[in-house]
Amino acid sequence: MPLIAVTGATGNVGHALVTLLRAQGLAVRAIGRNPERLADLATHGAETMAGSLDEPRFASAAFRGADAVFVMHPPDYTHPDPRVRGAQIVEAIGVGLQVARVRFAVSLSSIGADEAEGNGPIGILHRLEQRLGQVPGLAAVHLRPGYFFENFLLSIGLIHQTGANGGAWNPDLPIPMIASRDVAAVAAALLSGKAPSGQRVRELHGPRDYSHREASAILGAAIEKPDLGYTQFSPEDARQGLIGMGISAVVADSFLEMIHGFGSGRLRPRQPRTGDTTTPTTLEEFARNVFAPAFHV
Repeated sequence: MPLIAVTGATGNVGHALVTLLRAQGLAVRAIGRNPERLADLATHGAETMAGSLDEPRFASAAFRGADAVFVMHPPDYTHPDPRVRGAQIVEAIGVGLQVARVRFAVSLSSIGADEAEGNGPIGILHRLEQRLGQVPGLAAVHLRPGYFFENFLLSIGLIHQTGANGGAWNPDLPIPMIASRDVAAVAAALLSGKAPSGQRVRELHGPRDYSHREASAILGAAIEKPDLGYTQFSPEDARQGLIGMGISAVVADSFLEMIHGFGSGRLRPRQPRTGDTTTPTTLEEFARNVFAPAFHV
């Protein structure tokens, strides 16, 4: 039976992906940093491996024997130097794939990863795509989703405290937004199917574009706050808010760089909205089924 290795297996996309692959009866190796969080996936029949992907030896062992690998860069928003840390992880992943002689990978990237710089945390995903392209004999599909619906879960505390949503985004800028589970579904279809050749990019735009003002109204309707609005903070206020959440100053600055890139139009989708780039889960569904229960906990 083919073996599929999944990095970031305890994250939103990774956990859903492992669950989908196991539901198909496929052999899965779930890879993550926290053995306690991996234990849940073991109950679904997944093999688990705990360790850090910045170690080439661990990455090589984690990928050994795998017919395909789902690759993602595990974020660390508290790290004081995320670019150096990210470069270590990307190189270790590249070495691991080459040593293990993996033939097919699906990477979790992002819209905006076509740019090498000026895109904040997306810059390391550009580097990841480039590094996978250097692995001899490796075919890869780089998934570039839009803004995750799950990011709105970070606003729950602010809404409870102030009765409003807010951040650094232009309230009226429509951007592609998507549910993590839909990214996992696309990845599962690719990993369980026939591997393509070469290196390919596939953007995922979600069901449609939403602005943060519109998104806040949708979320508000689901939590019986129909007047929930979105306030655009100044860059410095947004920066201090991020730091107050435990995010390092360098990472906070990188988020602001990314938001500016989208606002300026420099970071944007490069593929048209088609059946391949459009995914089914709407923000209204997410608001009812995920956001509202989390808000009322």
